[in-house]
Amino acid sequence: MSYNPSKAWPSYNHLLRKMLPVFLCIILTAACRKDNGVAPPTGPVTQQEINNWILDSMRYFYLWNQYLPAKADTQPTVAFFNSLKYTSDRFSVIYDPEDLSTYPKTMLYTFGIDFSVIDWPDAATGAIGVITYVLPGSPAQQQGLKRGDYFTRINGTPLNGTNAAALSAAWLAAGTGSLTPAAVNGDTITEGNAISLNEKTQIQYPIHELKALQVGGKTVGYLFYNLFHDAYSLELLGAFKQFKIWGVTELVLDLRYNSGGSVATAAMLTALIAPGINEETIFAKYSGNANLGQRNITFKSALSVPEFGEPISFSSLEPGQLSLPRVFILSGPQTASAAELVINNLKPFTEVVQIGQSTYGKDKGAVIISDMRSPKRIPWVLQPITYNLSNTSGAGGYTQGLTPQYVVNELSHQPLSPIGDENEPLLAKAISILSGNGRQTVPGQIISSSRVYFDSREQPAAGSIVRIPSALTR
Repeated sequence: MSYNPSKAWPSYNHLLRKMLPVFLCIILTAACRKDNGVAPPTGPVTQQEINNWILDSMRYFYLWNQYLPAKADTQPTVAFFNSLKYTSDRFSVIYDPEDLSTYPKTMLYTFGIDFSVIDWPDAATGAIGVITYVLPGSPAQQQGLKRGDYFTRINGTPLNGTNAAALSAAWLAAGTGSLTPAAVNGDTITEGNAISLNEKTQIQYPIHELKALQVGGKTVGYLFYNLFHDAYSLELLGAFKQFKIWGVTELVLDLRYNSGGSVATAAMLTALIAPGINEETIFAKYSGNANLGQRNITFKSALSVPEFGEPISFSSLEPGQLSLPRVFILSGPQTASAAELVINNLKPFTEVVQIGQSTYGKDKGAVIISDMRSPKRIPWVLQPITYNLSNTSGAGGYTQGLTPQYVVNELSHQPLSPIGDENEPLLAKAISILSGNGRQTVPGQIISSSRVYFDSREQPAAGSIVRIPSALTR
């Protein structure tokens, strides 16, 4: 059983209307007001004023504020901000909403494609590219590209173990480029004609695959969920209502490429899966600096402050709540941020059977800070790390990632099976556990080396962080 995407998914224009305002709305609904009652300066904005504002903001919110300097210098904005970051801080960011060049580009949202470059001894250069994900409706899909396809060149240059990152960065910077597809037949690789892909704003609908499987007399729900975005809360609730209609008693939640997003959606997903939760149950614990202290966030509180759109009440979730005694979660190295929050925060309420590879390792949250004065003088927006995150039992500290009980590397099984295919190795492992038949192997070549030279999802996973609305910091 599965949804018909043409009927269940919103139209492209509908998605576009929902997504285009997202950056502005995040800033308006989640930004912390930097207004201490002191009259703002007048006249042209100087670099010293900008840097003073940044340092003042960091002194109050930054998790490691004890290491900040006494005074601001006059370095360029980004350089000054980066100079303030603590040595172990990989995630704090600064950007200018009016300058798109300050936003990082990603393969998925620029060209509609994600890929890895892996060790391949039969290739002339010892490496080959493999497409891991293609956005439905994107130019990449329209060009016929699909998950599992191989390629050997970017912009005509053969891929090897050291150049993939540079070639990808140049492709992103130019906004146009090509890859050369290749057919693999045993130890023979045959190149095809280059396929050009040009920059175009891409829209991602979070629910890529939704279906029910029959395994050992059980109805098993499968959800490939790729983005935590409040604009699609009703669609997520609708998916779980459909699970209940199908009579789902087990769930496989596929988060292998999910780099995170909204806290409200993370709380919603947790409440839809696990038993024994009410609106006053603690969803997460935040631990900040001496100014912010520690806070316990209930499901009601988390749901009440979405980054985008209207809040979803806890009571409205009841028609979709599965209340499962266990859940299977598929993970990968780029499972990050809110996706990790869900995995960790489910554990006090239900058994979590994690399959795949260790997650990225983001146990931190950030507030969004912008100049809310009128007139605004500072155009920049900060997202400094503000809190350590833990679940209701106080468990956190997963800086090295959340480790699965069953380690499976999908890239070691070639060619890649489609997402949601019962022979796909991560899902196949879940099915083997559910069926109890001990099946360990899946069709396809198992390559001896699964070394990954480059993963295009590394950048979005590094840039995504749990964004904490300012209402939850007061």
